[in-house]
Amino acid sequence: MATESNGPELRFEPPGPGFWELDPVHFPRPATRYWMEVHPRSFERGTQEFAELYGMLIGGLVMAYLHGFAYRAVKPPADDEVPRRLERAEEVFERKFWREQLHEWNETFKPASIRAHRDLQSVDPDGLPDDALVEHLTRCRDHHAEMLYQHMRFTAAAIVPTGDFLAHVGDWTGVSPAELLGLMRGTAPVPADPTSPCRGFRVGARPTTRLL
Repeated sequence: MATESNGPELRFEPPGPGFWELDPVHFPRPATRYWMEVHPRSFERGTQEFAELYGMLIGGLVMAYLHGFAYRAVKPPADDEVPRRLERAEEVFERKFWREQLHEWNETFKPASIRAHRDLQSVDPDGLPDDALVEHLTRCRDHHAEMLYQHMRFTAAAIVPTGDFLAHVGDWTGVSPAELLGLMRGTAPVPADPTSPCRGFRVGARPTTRLL
């Protein structure tokens, strides 16, 4: 509970069942109304999908905003999903599934995203009448929501093999995660290359995990 200066009392009630934690890393300040409207649905959809794809024992992640402050909770998977998730997790590491996702990203999702970005950027909003401007802004919002989903959908491809590397090599060598992460510097060609045409299209992107 908190009180605004010379204003009404603010109450921070849990937005739903379960354990909710503040996310001050991604959201050190209250979010905008636009973000609070667009982000949660896309975030949950993307995290639910990567949890299923990688056999994780979570049903996905949920975001909620209390007076603009971002809170996150973990959804459990359905009980009858657990055996299949465990089987899927074994398949993921046997097949190195993240490499399949990298191929999918490079061959399908990234080219389609760049085309959509450029299509929206080709429109001059200053020259649009009101109705067309509203339509264009709606397209921009819907595309942004889709890119938020896409960003989360590919998150596991970056963090699962990296986390596996840090956990095992750290155990084997006693080297700290910070030092081990240094070994990956420069392995993702897009962030490493300032001349890459994709550097202007960061929404929806995920780093390449090449050494794994």
